[in-house]
Order: sequence, then C-alpha cells, then structure tokens
Amino acid sequence: MSTKPLLYSYIRFSTIEQARGQSLNRQMSYAKEIANLRGLELDDSLTMKDLGLSAFHQTNITRGALGLFLKAVEDGKVPAGSILVIESLDRISRADPLDSQRIITKIIKADITVITAADRKEYNQETIKQNPMDLVYIVLLLIRANEESEMKSKRVSSALVKQCGDWLVGKRGFRLKCGKAPKWVKWDDTEKVYVYEPHEKTIILRKIELFKQGFGGLKIAELLNSEFGVGTVHHTGANVYKEVKRRTLVGEFNVKIGNIDYVLKDYYPALLSSADFNLLLADSTIRGAIKHTQKYVGILSGIGTFKCGGCGKSVGSHVIYRKKCIGDVKSSHKRYGCVEARRNNNCTMKSTIQIDVIEKAVVLFCQDKVNLERILVQKSDAENLRCKEIELKNEVSQINENIEIFTNSLLKLDGAPPQAIANKIKQLEAEVATFEREIDKNRNSQAKINNSSREDVTRRWSELTENLSELGNEERLLLRQLVKDTFKTVTLQVSIKEKQKANGLDGAVNRLLLGDNQSNYFDLTLEFHNEKKRLLRVNRHTAELLNGFDLN
Repeated sequence: MSTKPLLYSYIRFSTIEQARGQSLNRQMSYAKEIANLRGLELDDSLTMKDLGLSAFHQTNITRGALGLFLKAVEDGKVPAGSILVIESLDRISRADPLDSQRIITKIIKADITVITAADRKEYNQETIKQNPMDLVYIVLLLIRANEESEMKSKRVSSALVKQCGDWLVGKRGFRLKCGKAPKWVKWDDTEKVYVYEPHEKTIILRKIELFKQGFGGLKIAELLNSEFGVGTVHHTGANVYKEVKRRTLVGEFNVKIGNIDYVLKDYYPALLSSADFNLLLADSTIRGAIKHTQKYVGILSGIGTFKCGGCGKSVGSHVIYRKKCIGDVKSSHKRYGCVEARRNNNCTMKSTIQIDVIEKAVVLFCQDKVNLERILVQKSDAENLRCKEIELKNEVSQINENIEIFTNSLLKLDGAPPQAIANKIKQLEAEVATFEREIDKNRNSQAKINNSSREDVTRRWSELTENLSELGNEERLLLRQLVKDTFKTVTLQVSIKEKQKANGLDGAVNRLLLGDNQSNYFDLTLEFHNEKKRLLRVNRHTAELLNGFDLN
C-alpha cells in the first residue's frame, strides 16, 4: 500500500434538485483549486460522491461513500498526511453534534488534514494544538448545522402532514415532495395526475407474470433483458421480490411521518386489483421459484406445501444424475423423501417414493373433475374468514373512536398533556396496527380460498396434466403453481403403522387397509385451502388410487 499522502475530495448534497443547480459543479471545482494550490494531482478515482444522500439522517455514512472512507481510515488504509477536501464541515454530518464531532475527530486523529474550501480553513492535529478554539468553532458549527436541519425537517414534515390530510379529504391535483414514484408511472403536468409510462408498464406486468409462474429473480432478469433489451433490469433481479409486494401496484402511496403512517389510496393508477394483489402476496409467502441452474422441477416440492407425515417438515425431491442428462435419468433415481430424514435429523421416515408415482397419483385425483369440485366448492371457511374480517374491522373502528375521544380531551387541556393520556393513545394506536395486520392476513387467506375454488382450477388440472411425463421445466412450473392454488398442504406417509400409532387413525386406516403387505402402499393427506381434508391410499408401484375418504 502506498504511504504517499493523497488528496481526497468528498462531495455531498441531499436533494436531486441541487444537482440541477450549481452545487455539484461548485463542490468539484473546490477540490481542483486546492489541488493546484498544494501542487498535488487530483485523482478522480479518489473523489467520493454521495449525491442525494442526507447528512442529517446519516445515510451518507450508513449507505454512502463517506462510510467506506471512514472504514478505510479505521483500517489504516488512508496514508498519514493525506488531505480531505470538503465544501464545509456540515457536508460530513448534520446529525447530533456529539456524533458529528466524533466523526471529524476520528478523521483528524488519523493524521488527515481536513480543508473546508468554502472558507479555506484547515483542521489537523497541529492547527488545533496551535489554536484550541478551533475545536469550539467546530462544535458550534455542527450545532448550528444540526439545528438548521432539524428545523427544516420539521417544516417539511408539517407540509407533508398537511398534504396527506388534503389528499385524505379528497383534494387532488398535486403530488407529495417525498419518496420516489415507481418507474411505470410519470407525472402529467397538464392533468396534474400520475399516468402510466407505457413501456415501463409493459415491463412490470411481464415481471409480475413471470413471478407468478414461479421463476426466480435471476431467471426473470435473464428473460426481461432478452425480451426488452440488455440492461432493462439488473442482471441479478434483486428487486423483483420487493416490487411484487409494494402497494403501489394497487395505486397506494404509503407515507410515514414521525410515528404516523398515511395511506393515500388512488395516488397512482393501479396495475392490479386488490383481490389480485392479495393473491400475489399470499403466493409470495411461499415461493416456488426454481434456481437459475435447476435441471428438474418437482411439482410438489419447493413451495412449502409437501410435508412429511413423520416429522411434519418438508418433503423434497432428490435426483441421482450420475453424470447423465435429466432425460436419461431412470425414474427410480428421481424420488420424493423427507428432507430431515435424509439429513438423519430426528425423522424415522427414511423410505422414499418415486417422483412420477406420487405426482401421477395427485394428478389422477385432480383430473376427477366431479370429485375435486365437490371439495373445492365447500366455502364455509371463506364465510368464517369474512365474518372474522368484519369483527376485526369493528374492533379497529371502536379503538379509533377511543383515540378520538382521548385526542379531543387533550385539545381541551391547557399546558403539557398528561403522560398517562399520551401513553394510552400510543397503546391504542399500536393495537390498531396489530388488528390491521390481522385484517391483511385474513384477506390473503380469503384470496387463496377464492382462487382455489374457481372453476378454472379444475379446468387447468385437465389441460396442464394431459402429457405429464413429457412436460418440461416451464410447464412443470405452471403445474407447481396449480398445486399451490389447489392445496394448502400435501402430507406423505410411507410408514403406515407408525402413522396409525401417532395419529390414532386405527379405525379409519383399517377401512382402507387392503392387505398385510403394507410396503406396497403409501398415504397422501390432501388439505385444501378451505381446510377440507381427504386421505388417499396409493399403490407405491403403479400410482393406482386404491381408496380414499374425507377426514372432515
């Protein structure tokens, strides 16, 4: 590592609007000027820029280039005698003065000279030793910078609160100066509303479609960059999983000001209906995405649906390739088995079953349209969920009334509000947040039931499974999605005797028992999203459905 002193330049501004003015050019010219005066060459690679990051909230340290510089200082990677050029000390930090002083002290103690180009002042160990009042000046400057930012933050928050209030009472024709709008919308200055950006809208809808089909982030990025051009999305697809959960998809803009969350409905044009969004959220909780390099897709595994009857943990697919292509692998080398048993982790269900046998059994059952529809149309649980949602909403309404009562009481009091009332309001607001989370969870459950009870579920089972043994990975992904739409869980039980002892199903299983050789059979318990369950006895060699009955 070079020990020759270097000249570093640090440039920061907190708003993108400043980039359109002279802030960026001014700060860059300062560094060049100091370099000329000191006879040093300014290396552009040593210029650190935190453009649009706040020093008040310290995002320039937690997420920006300054944080990396400070880490390099700590690790001794910045040569002693180096120079850091900044416009003014508040470019480094506008946070709490004590925290800000520690940051600047850390830099100076590392034998680095800080030059503020705005007033040409130098700060290093020697200058402070000669003039200790510089320390006082630094602290005073940081106090003033923090107070200015604090006041500005309060003014901005006050303005945002008013704008949110205006939106909630029906006023339109303006946009909030906070946050960042999604790429698939743009502001129409004439109509004073957000409208679709056609090209970006097409991309996000395609992204959602691929996500619903079960593709992972890497594969989605590859497909989008192939369809819309290289660089359309980052090659890792890193933001895919976040984007499909953002409520901007239903047109909402969520703003948090202080401890209050504002939900502005219809702020953006919606891409999805609430029902479709709830279904997307419900599916995203259990991702069935395949890995980018995955060679084989099991239609039951990898989505949190297939469970072991012995330990209750996941059943996974296992393929023994032995340097063969997937098409050349024997069926007997493609098997479903308990993941924990394979790891010797407290599960005794060591037996595995051929993948094609289990999948064929499930498909045969689901291809029986009359039998499947008979189960799916039972919506009693959906009715219970709707009743539960009404109860939760009533609870929220009652709590909000209590909050309003306490708030009105505070407004009538003179002086500081009693802490007990303030604490009670805070407690009630926390209860509202809890109930609203329960309402969202309830709606997601309703979405799953409604989606699984639609007529097209039975139609899709017939269409997608026509040539099951010939399906490629993309077709099997669609079938895996159909499994998620149809079943809440599918439980595999290979050791029938153990199941009888553990679950007390002696009478029920005896009704299905078709011989003494139990090694020829395995059980599948199908649990649907409406909580209905059916037990199937299957021949482990032919996939023949030997018998079955409802468990509730």
